[in-house]
Amino acid sequence: MTYEKFKEIINGSLKADWLFNDEKGIYTFKDDLNISIERVGTQIPIPLKDWAPNHLESCPTPAYREDYEIYYGASFIECKTMVEVSSPRAVLPLTIEGTDTVSAEDYHFAEILDQWGTLKDTMQRAQLQIERKEE
Repeated sequence: MTYEKFKEIINGSLKADWLFNDEKGIYTFKDDLNISIERVGTQIPIPLKDWAPNHLESCPTPAYREDYEIYYGASFIECKTMVEVSSPRAVLPLTIEGTDTVSAEDYHFAEILDQWGTLKDTMQRAQLQIERKEE
């Protein structure tokens, strides 16, 4: 499998395409069990100004940096850093540095991780925007 094909699979998948084990923090792609996402468990506190710089008063707290490693079989492909908040429980993408915008790719990845159905509302509360792709 090529890297490009791998990225197509991840970016084209939906939350329903993944098996999830909350206790282990592992997501497994149903159509190819070699593809997995693993929550690393870093939970490093992240200042609100680093992920929602323009809307501190509306952001849920506390917030933690959480790394997710993506694998194909035993091969490490990449690591995505997300923001985890606890009230309500949600996993959000990091903003593009110095903005209140998240990349469309990272937002889609957060949709896969959104086991609690809180992503959209939490993004709105934090007043974060999704990057618009130029056509």
